[in-house]
Formats: sequence, structure tokens, C-alpha cells
Amino acid sequence: MALKKNVGILSMQRVLNYGSFLQAYALKQLLLEHGASAVFFIDIKPGRLLDGFTPDSKLRKLKRYLKVIFSFELFSRIRDKKFSRKVAESIASKLYLLGLNDKAPEHFDLVVIGSDEVFNCCQKTSWGYTLQLYGEIKNTDRIISYAGSFGHTTYEQILSFGIASEISDAMRSMSAISVRDKNSYDIVKRLTGISPELHLDPVLVYGYKKEIDQIKSNKSNAPYMIVYSYQGRIKDKTEIKQITSYAKIRGLRMVSVFCRYDWCDEAVIPETPFGVLSLFKNAEYIVTDTFHGTIFSIITERSFCTLIRSTNVQKISSLLESLDLCDRKVENKAYNLSEILDTAPDYKHVNQILASERQKAKDYIGTQMSLI
Repeated sequence: MALKKNVGILSMQRVLNYGSFLQAYALKQLLLEHGASAVFFIDIKPGRLLDGFTPDSKLRKLKRYLKVIFSFELFSRIRDKKFSRKVAESIASKLYLLGLNDKAPEHFDLVVIGSDEVFNCCQKTSWGYTLQLYGEIKNTDRIISYAGSFGHTTYEQILSFGIASEISDAMRSMSAISVRDKNSYDIVKRLTGISPELHLDPVLVYGYKKEIDQIKSNKSNAPYMIVYSYQGRIKDKTEIKQITSYAKIRGLRMVSVFCRYDWCDEAVIPETPFGVLSLFKNAEYIVTDTFHGTIFSIITERSFCTLIRSTNVQKISSLLESLDLCDRKVENKAYNLSEILDTAPDYKHVNQILASERQKAKDYIGTQMSLI
């Protein structure tokens, strides 16, 4: 009789966005496919707040509120807030699909840290900076990471906070380290002297082909273009004009997903997080400024462009470079949306790269599973 292998995933599965949900689900499926008997999610234990990344004070919140009032955007912001709350409630109602309520064992054979920005300590979160996310975990025989990311945290920031040594010690306790972008690779190498493995995000590796085929089609009679963004992040007038002008010329409805903008025709909340992929699959074009919005575009083989921000430049640039899709990046205002979207990506070439990278990732997971 084969030994039972209980595996824990330490990630951001309770963050209420579609990317976090789908990457958590994908990693769980990949572990089950490669030898895990049961997979459970581990919640993050809050640590301390680093200077500059503490919650906003009441005074600062009041100033921000007054600024909204005097900018005559109050009612629009209220609608934005209401929509974001509905999105969060919708995702929260489907967390049971991840098995978050399953009773976990007291001890794991393996804990996998990742994917997502699990190493990104220089951001405002409810858990702050905790060494648990870097490998300080007691109730397991082995610890590895899979496609973890430092996000926009830099090596210099880690040094400035005086936490380099303790992060290094914690990460050295891992049996294997896997990251998903060059910035994270460089930080691990400089902190620990270890050359981590580079792997694709679980959503790309898993691919979701079966789920996409099974989801009820969202194809509508009116062709549409998706705008997928964090709420309020597309606010530059030049960007908005480019997007709306392109949609008008092509006769497309602008459908926003995960966000709501007054300049879009409709804001949609799918029945389940998997429904996002169906919306992408049936769209004519995608405009996004998120990492997972880019990934959703790739696995559904859409023509897309990604708006680069200071907070996503490392991870998205690394992703697009690895798949030979750098021509999808929008890095400044002096661009022509039609030049990017009217030329569809060469998905035959992309899928050849994906096949190799997927096998590399599955070999890594399979090897780690065989060692427990």
C-alpha cells in the first residue's frame, strides 16, 4: 500500500481576487496529479509591520475622502466601492471550491510555499512581514517553494530594513527553492547564495483546458473587448482615450472584469472564478494591467496588451520575456493600441515554449513529491 502523502500549501488563497483563487486551485491540482494524497491550505500567521507599510491613519483616510469629495468623483467612487464589495463577496462564496474548510492534519509530509507574491514584504497586507512565508515552519518534514515572487520588493529594500540575514536563514531551511521571475531569482541568489529554479505560475502550467471547455459559453451576440484591472488603476487620460477609441472604431462593447469604470459599457461578475476564463475566451481583445490578466489572455489565446506599472514591471516583464511576448507590453504613453492588438500573438510559437516550461515545472513537482 502506498504511503499517504499530506501536502500543505502556504499561499494567499484568502486574498479575494481571481488570480489568487485560480493560482491556488491550479497548484493544488498539480500536486494531486503528481502524487499528493491530500492537499490542504495553510493560513498565514501575522508578523510585524515594516515602517512605511502600516495601515493608513484616520487623518490620512479623512484627507483622501475629502479629496474625493472636492474632485466631484464621490458618486463614482461609491459605485466603484459597491462593485468591488460584490466581487469580493462573490469570490468569498466560492472559496469552498479550494477546500479551505477541510480539516488539516497536525503534521505535513511537505509544505509548498507559493505561488503568488509570498515573498513580497514591502507592501501593505494584513499579515505584514512574517518569516513563516520564507520557510520558518515547524510541523512538516520538508519545505519547498513553487513559483514564489518578491513582487516589487527589491534587494536594497530588504537590506534597508535589516531583515536580509533572517530571511536568508529561513530560506536556507527549504529543501528546494522555486521562483517565477528574474527579480526574485536575483534576490534569492544574493541573499542565500542558492540559485533557485525558475518556473511558470501554476495557472499557466495547469492550463485550465478542461475547465474552459466545460464552462458554459459567455459568447454574446455583440462582440466585446475586456478591460481587466485593479480598481482605479487605469486613470491616465491618454490610456483611457486609446482604449475607448479602439473599441469604438472596432465596434466593440467594453466589458470590465474585476473592476468598474464609468467609461466602460458594462462591469461583469462571473458566477464562479472559472467563469473569468470563459469571458476571456470569448472576447475579441484584452487590455489588462495585471499579472494574472496577462496569463488569462495567454491560456485563452487572445490578442492582448499589458499596461506596465511600477508595481508589476519585474514580474510581468519576466513572464512576457520567457514566452517571447515582449511586444505585448505597453511601457509608455506614446503607443498605438491598434499596432499591438491588431497583430495577434504567434500562439503556435508560444505553445511550443509553454510545452517545454510546463514539463520542466511538472518534473520539479514530481521530483519533490517523490522525496517524501
